[in-house]
Amino acid sequence: MLDLDQYTCLGAALRDALDRWPNETCLIEADRDRERTRLTYSDFKQIATPLARALQDAEFNPGDRAAIIMTNQSKWLASAYAVFQIGGVLVPLDYKLTAEEHLQLLAHSRAKFLIVEYHLWRVIAQSPEFKNHQLKIALVTEAPPTAQLSGGYRWEEFRRKGDPNFVPRAKEDAACIVYSSGTGGRPKGCVLTHENYLEQCKALTAWLPFWPGVRYLSVLPTNHAIDFMVGFIGPFVCGACVVHLRTLRPEFVRDAFVRYKIT
Repeated sequence: MLDLDQYTCLGAALRDALDRWPNETCLIEADRDRERTRLTYSDFKQIATPLARALQDAEFNPGDRAAIIMTNQSKWLASAYAVFQIGGVLVPLDYKLTAEEHLQLLAHSRAKFLIVEYHLWRVIAQSPEFKNHQLKIALVTEAPPTAQLSGGYRWEEFRRKGDPNFVPRAKEDAACIVYSSGTGGRPKGCVLTHENYLEQCKALTAWLPFWPGVRYLSVLPTNHAIDFMVGFIGPFVCGACVVHLRTLRPEFVRDAFVRYKIT
């Protein structure tokens, strides 16, 4: 794995991980019994880099906040990677919340950018409170060709050529604003720094090591603090592979352990 003591931020560590293991598989995405996506670290970089450059060209500034509202999939991790490369603060939101709750948390976190699945964006855009949102740009994934995006842009088309200017962050800088699920009342935001995550990752991988060829089945939502670390940061800085399933029906989860040789 990478020596995390050498890094001050997640963006730098993740960038080096992509360069260190270019030919290792980093992500597998399956829908029931059909594999939809398989990416090497090099493939992942080719997807995420043009997105980071496009965000930067759209005046995404260091310290700006970008929210993600998506189910577990490769686009979630690619979007998060792009945000970290340009010095942003990630706001991972629970996709199971209502549209009104999403809009409240977007306002509370002061997110300027949003990456969101089409079916979720469509519901958010129908909320009476939608007219008051302060988002600068919303990137919508997997939208049908003729869909009206209510001012949003297609994630798949939001690309610019060239490498972004990498923006390093200090250890004490905010990396994420993580909100509770709301089971204990109104969701509460917790600001976590790059140092919080780097130290957590060191502790995790000392107890639960990953390495190239190891495959981890991501079951919890990636916005959850546990899966964000165990299903993204930890495997990536060790060159391992994350497996996402679009359905968590027991028969397909059981099949994934055999099909993908989950460790």
